[in-house]
Amino acid sequence: MTADSFPGSGAAPGGGVQAPPPPAPEPAGTVPAGRVLGFRELSERVIVSVADRYPWLNRVLMGMLAVFTGTCVVAVVARLSPLPLIPVPLFVVAAYGLWQARGVTERRQLFNWVLLFAVATMVGFWLISVVGRWVE
Repeated sequence: MTADSFPGSGAAPGGGVQAPPPPAPEPAGTVPAGRVLGFRELSERVIVSVADRYPWLNRVLMGMLAVFTGTCVVAVVARLSPLPLIPVPLFVVAAYGLWQARGVTERRQLFNWVLLFAVATMVGFWLISVVGRWVE
């Protein structure tokens, strides 16, 4: 016996939990309620909502870029090689994209600047891994 099949518990007469009835079928000639959004429109909406909800995120990301760049500079001193400076220009481009994204009010422009930030940061990290393998 299950806990909801005790007499007087308000369960269905057959005992156990009953499944809800299946939804009614839609007529064949209906059109979906709204237009289907593509990946770009969905990404724009997510980026705008995050930018509106967390206005401090821009400063945090800029600080993280500064830490990444500082780490590359410290690695130059530690390794006595200029190779760790290779990703620094990409981090500067990412910071520029983040700086431009601050004052943008249009969704498409905000998406483009955030995309520049994300791609430049990812390629910078990729270059760090390439340099790390190269130096080994």
